[in-house]
Amino acid sequence: MKPVDNMQAAQGVNAARWAISAIFLLNGAGIGLWAAHVPVVQASAGIDTGTLGFLLLTIAGGAIAAMPLSGWLSGRWGTRPVALGSAWLFALTSALLMNVDGVTALFLAAFAFGASNGVLDVSMNANAAEVEAARGVPTMSSFHGFFSLGGLLGAALGGLVIGAGWGDGRGALAAGVIIALVVALAARFVFRVPPQGAAGHSHFALPRGPTLFLGLLGLLCFAVEGALVDWSALLLTERTRAEPASAALGYSAFSVAMAACRFAGDRLVLRFGAARLMVFGGLGMFGGLLLAVLSTNFALSALGFALIGVSAANVVPLIFAAAARMPGMSAGGGLATVATLGYAGLLMAPPLLGSIAAHTNIAVALGLLSLSGLVIAANAGIVKRMG
Repeated sequence: MKPVDNMQAAQGVNAARWAISAIFLLNGAGIGLWAAHVPVVQASAGIDTGTLGFLLLTIAGGAIAAMPLSGWLSGRWGTRPVALGSAWLFALTSALLMNVDGVTALFLAAFAFGASNGVLDVSMNANAAEVEAARGVPTMSSFHGFFSLGGLLGAALGGLVIGAGWGDGRGALAAGVIIALVVALAARFVFRVPPQGAAGHSHFALPRGPTLFLGLLGLLCFAVEGALVDWSALLLTERTRAEPASAALGYSAFSVAMAACRFAGDRLVLRFGAARLMVFGGLGMFGGLLLAVLSTNFALSALGFALIGVSAANVVPLIFAAAARMPGMSAGGGLATVATLGYAGLLMAPPLLGSIAAHTNIAVALGLLSLSGLVIAANAGIVKRMG
């Protein structure tokens, strides 16, 4: 009977892998759908660019505020119910965000959307880490690959929905219903691990020691990603004189390269090891940013952005996988602690770079940010020590 039991267990873990992959995909799709609707929501709400900036900040703030809660809930109840519950809340709040009337209601919905995404982000990564541990082989990069793929699909779907005249919120409502239904179908297969609340594990802690280093490395990587969202098009228009429509392709090159390389990441970890892959990631981010900011040729700058996508693709998955293995902490607790600090990079980097650019130019600001890659490469050994 033992071989049969082992086969059944393997089949259960394999099903759990695809179930949590579906949730990563849906999470990315919901965020991509929102990104496509941002201009529509701005116009319908009648808010200026400054107010829109505060709205986006509210979403990020909601996510960061909720991440420690996710670590506590996952430790107390297990990652499965938290991931499923937050996925359903994410479906609800993503539809709500694009269907409310009035600025006050919009900001409240934005905070709720960010909070549900923050809880989901930590809990689904913690559940994915449990699946990876059960499989005994690197898997985290492929989960993040599904998230990246979902973002691309969601953005494309958003464009189609808006083009079809459903940008008034009806398309988002339909997408929210679909997300909720798919989560319900995947629910029975999501991996079950007993809560770690009674095992003496911490579920959130102020970053220090290895946790602090992991969080800072995550912050630097997210800072680069956030900078490319906000500043890549401006850099290309200033340095290469590209038209705005063409300049948007710079971030597309980064996104597509990142999504593709995440699906290859697990095999790369097996072949080269986590630490070596982190070194390559850091050095590639450094070289890619330098190429992008120093070149005045559009194709070379776009190639630099693609190199950043290839290099950064597996840095965050490796950091998150290491955080889930933090000694003395539950998977959700380690992830919550590191992710909260890491995601702060998305908040701090764009305005800080804007301030530097105001006194110099955007090329100098992004050139300074390229040094983040060297810091990541120099400290890559920490992901191996957490193994």
